[in-house]
Amino acid sequence: MRDKLKSLDYKNSVAFISRNASKELEKALDVELLRTSGLSGAKWKVVIALAIRNGISQKELADFLSLDASSLVPVIDRLEQDQFVTRKLDPKDRRNNRIFVTKKSESIVGSVVDAILNLRKIVYRNIPARDIETTKAVLEKITENAESFVLQKKHKNAKKSK
Repeated sequence: MRDKLKSLDYKNSVAFISRNASKELEKALDVELLRTSGLSGAKWKVVIALAIRNGISQKELADFLSLDASSLVPVIDRLEQDQFVTRKLDPKDRRNNRIFVTKKSESIVGSVVDAILNLRKIVYRNIPARDIETTKAVLEKITENAESFVLQKKHKNAKKSK
């Protein structure tokens, strides 16, 4: 069993390394954006997502951020309480709310984007642009392959259950 676990070499796997890089970038952004805009990680992500796709539903927002919709509710509640977002009933489906940024959010989006772009410069320092592009292409292909694998398995399981 030990030999099998050693062959796993998880600390050198692409998944482990990319997850660590992602988490460290997220921590760095959280620290910087809390300092500069007063927004925690969950809050600035919602504000930026809505700046990109304003007026989407809570479910669409959760999907956009790859979060569970129920975990997003308290974040939206706090943002609404702090007047960064507002909820409006969806005129096409009154069971759903649409989430919109407010003037207060709009006033900080530029500084949040600047902080993100500045951090990218810092963490990409001494890495050739071609290496960054290769990394993105490889990670996109891994994502595509994983998504394809999941769809195939779901399709096979659906056939078995019929």
